[in-house]
Amino acid sequence: MDRIHWFAVSNPEQKRSPEWRRSFGISDNGIVFVPAAMAGDDSELNVMLCAAAEGQSTVVHLDHHFVPSGWLKREFPKHFELIEIIEARAQLTLAAAF
Repeated sequence: MDRIHWFAVSNPEQKRSPEWRRSFGISDNGIVFVPAAMAGDDSELNVMLCAAAEGQSTVVHLDHHFVPSGWLKREFPKHFELIEIIEARAQLTLAAAF
């Protein structure tokens, strides 16, 4: 598996979200990983197992499962727009950092 670079967005002033919920990873080959919990009603473990069963890479960060953003958008589109925002942020972060 490629190396993953982890990033976390800052907490909004009115809201205190845990770091894992605000985190995303970018692999060396450009895959963006987002929290499996973004799927909504399914448990993150179930989401991770679905991803793994379909041959997707999964990873644990801060004791939570993360899955590829493209896969999550296709299979669990509940937060499609938010995932698109994270992917755009990831591309900006990647361009600035590397």
